[in-house]
Amino acid sequence: MMRMSSQVEYGLRAMLDIALNGSDGPVQAGDIHRRQGIDEHFVSQILLMLRRAGLIESLRGRQGGHRLARPASLITVLEIIEALEGSDEARERPGRANVVEVAVVRDAWNDARDRVRCCFRDVTLADLCERRNALSTSSYMI
Repeated sequence: MMRMSSQVEYGLRAMLDIALNGSDGPVQAGDIHRRQGIDEHFVSQILLMLRRAGLIESLRGRQGGHRLARPASLITVLEIIEALEGSDEARERPGRANVVEVAVVRDAWNDARDRVRCCFRDVTLADLCERRNALSTSSYMI
């Protein structure tokens, strides 16, 4: 039904990578590329969008890279999605709202969208880090 774009998936993975690895200093795009298996050019584009949205900061120089602009517990999944794809309101198209069927279908879709937005608004980057850590500690190799 609703699908996550590659841009959002990679953006979430990049943010998760920065949150998990940023305690040692700024995280470089090349390191995200290697750890996450995301095309380096695409990582750079995504990081630029995240920086413009104020979710990460970029530090220049040899020891430069990227770090979260605020604690992971204060960054929501919804903010990351909107930084990469814009808000749903910005994409709405005017239509023949005088047709009852169009209005009914749009209302149903808007209700679903609002519920999804609420879910993403309630999940933080810190929550994703906790889920990742729980999965990595519970999995083992035989």
